[in-house]
Amino acid sequence: MTKREQLLETTLELITELGFHATPMALIIDKSGVAAGTIYYYFKSKEELIDTLYSELKKEMGFALSEGIENESNYKLKFRLLWNNLFTFFINNPKKFEFLQQYSHSPLIKKEIKELNQIHYRVAIDYLNAGVKLGIIREMSIDLLLNLVFGNISTLVRMQLSEEIILNDELLESAIQSSWDSIKTN
Repeated sequence: MTKREQLLETTLELITELGFHATPMALIIDKSGVAAGTIYYYFKSKEELIDTLYSELKKEMGFALSEGIENESNYKLKFRLLWNNLFTFFINNPKKFEFLQQYSHSPLIKKEIKELNQIHYRVAIDYLNAGVKLGIIREMSIDLLLNLVFGNISTLVRMQLSEEIILNDELLESAIQSSWDSIKTN
């Protein structure tokens, strides 16, 4: 692992454990084991470090989200694949899920950073836009559609990670169907 990767990994660990405000640069330096000047070689500020971590996690999420999508032609099955890909990524990466949740809904994140990182989940945006044009998906804001679906995934991930539910195939399929029903045309 490079020093840059070590800094990002340490930042992820500390922020998910302590929060943004309780994670100063000095603590990141101490816990990462890199020299004090090294962090500033890679990142000008804590804000840049956090924005970089967010961008890299969004990129990783985007790769997971789009896995196998190009091989599926059925519109509804593609929805199921996108939904399950994202759900699986979050379940397998709970700290990344927690960080993305915290930062995405934080007043710390700038609108430009969010917009810049939409490229990483362009596959979902394009999918929903195509569905609206085909009359399969309700005609509403793409941001709202994304948040309706993501909200369902996020809720199920949280419930699973906190052991509020015991997930089985039937429950997972029911959640996917419920999500589909919330955005499809009647």
